[in-house]
Amino acid sequence: MNDGERMVRVSFRKQVSDGNYGTEAAEVSLEWVMSETETCHDDARTAARMLSEARELVQGELMLSPSANVRRLFQPRTTAMRVPPPDDYEDDG
Repeated sequence: MNDGERMVRVSFRKQVSDGNYGTEAAEVSLEWVMSETETCHDDARTAARMLSEARELVQGELMLSPSANVRRLFQPRTTAMRVPPPDDYEDDG
């Protein structure tokens, strides 16, 4: 690193139970050298983006687990709202 440059480091680790008395974990660490022309605000924005990427990488890795229980933890959850058919509405008419 040159004078005036700064290192931004982030790491993200996730450990989950497989539901059968075992655990599985994944971790990633990322580093980026910030130039002397970039401000502290740039450091914070870069760190936030890096942390988001690290989280996605870790969760993506855990989604490839051989354990169905672990993979299930990272499946997108959908919440379906039931909308009643038009006949169920009361007419204020």
